[in-house]
Amino acid sequence: MTPAARTLAEWADGLRAEDVPAAVRDNAALRVLDTIGCALAGAREEHVPAVLALAARWGGPGLSTIWGAALTATPPQAALANGALAHGLDFDDTHADSVCHASAVLVPAVLALAESEHLSGRAALTALVAGYEGMIRVGMAAPGRFHERGWHATATCGAFGAALAAGKCLGLDADRLTASLGISASMASGVMEFLEDGSWVKRMHPGWAAQSGIQAAALAQGGFTGPATALEGRLGFYRATLGETPDIARHLKNLGDEWETLRSSFKLYPCCHLNHAYLDAVAGLKRHRALRADQVAEIECLVPAGEVPIVCEPEEAKRRPRTSYDAKFSLAFCVAAALGDDRVGIGSFTEESIRDPRLLALADRVRFSIDAASRYPETFPGWVKVRLMDGGVLEAREESQRGGPDRPIGADEVIAKFRDNATRALPPDRVAMLERTVLDLEGIDDMGAIPALCRIG
Repeated sequence: MTPAARTLAEWADGLRAEDVPAAVRDNAALRVLDTIGCALAGAREEHVPAVLALAARWGGPGLSTIWGAALTATPPQAALANGALAHGLDFDDTHADSVCHASAVLVPAVLALAESEHLSGRAALTALVAGYEGMIRVGMAAPGRFHERGWHATATCGAFGAALAAGKCLGLDADRLTASLGISASMASGVMEFLEDGSWVKRMHPGWAAQSGIQAAALAQGGFTGPATALEGRLGFYRATLGETPDIARHLKNLGDEWETLRSSFKLYPCCHLNHAYLDAVAGLKRHRALRADQVAEIECLVPAGEVPIVCEPEEAKRRPRTSYDAKFSLAFCVAAALGDDRVGIGSFTEESIRDPRLLALADRVRFSIDAASRYPETFPGWVKVRLMDGGVLEAREESQRGGPDRPIGADEVIAKFRDNATRALPPDRVAMLERTVLDLEGIDDMGAIPALCRIG
């Protein structure tokens, strides 16, 4: 049987721009826009100074731009920094079946190399789609299992997607793409222990995967070898991380026929994607049933068992988030914010907000029980039962969140999100030019035009 890495490598090696349907190319360009917007909006977050200091200390000056800053760095360091920026607000897209944030890994990796290698927009888009399809399928082979074992699938699976995309940018053939995937298996890492104290490390995970993939591809380009059986082998990635080897081969059979890129969900709230359908449900009750926070005695959330350790436990810590980032992974706090604020946005997760007595009192009224009938992780559902002060009960259920393949949003909503995010860092005229340039990605001869528009100073 052909090793999975070889199958992915041969497919990526043969992938040409004209093989990618126009709808997929357009969708990928929209994800570039969304990812850059998320990074620019997060460019002043608390974790950023340390990331920029690292890039300035050892990474620059270089050939690749760090977005929202005046710095350049080597491609691996720029990808590390931009991935940490893109994921800093937890506002970037998610593929539900693989439970991966693909764009925050792949857009920084591809744009860093597209700038340094002077790639065209068509070449960059093709590499990006190759990375999406590979990374997502590595995660889909074991949906939700990585998180159960304490691994962050974005970081672990992302190294493979980034290696495939980076190798495509560097023009590697199938042999060296296979080697780059084999090498990246030794770099794939990222644990979920940040949930225990609200620390920042998850913000770095997409950048780490992007950096690892670029370095793996560069090593392979130089003739360095890696095992072709790195994914499913006796001592390979899956057995090492999960204790077993899932059937990845069945997810590779439809490469080039079905495009998982299209099935990633755009985020409408800057918090853990598992919370989004609950926020949609609360918003619907506020809109259609005129629900007000002062009417609420208790809210019960029916939660899939696999989500509980991430957004519901430990219960006391979730009701009293220790940091603003911690609050993004608290279902109780996010539901409280949805009830108490006009909208759940970036301002909902400031230090002031997570200490707001009004929101904390609402969080105390949020309970959870297990939803045994959920389709998680196939979808991220949300089911709320609201008990009112007058004894009445309101109920709302969303099988999946808005922005995903089951409840898609239009390009206009993604563009509006980008504008709102990007104007936090760039003047309006630059934002408008950046938007036009990214949406016309296929027509760009040299990708350096896009990172240049993302520089500050």
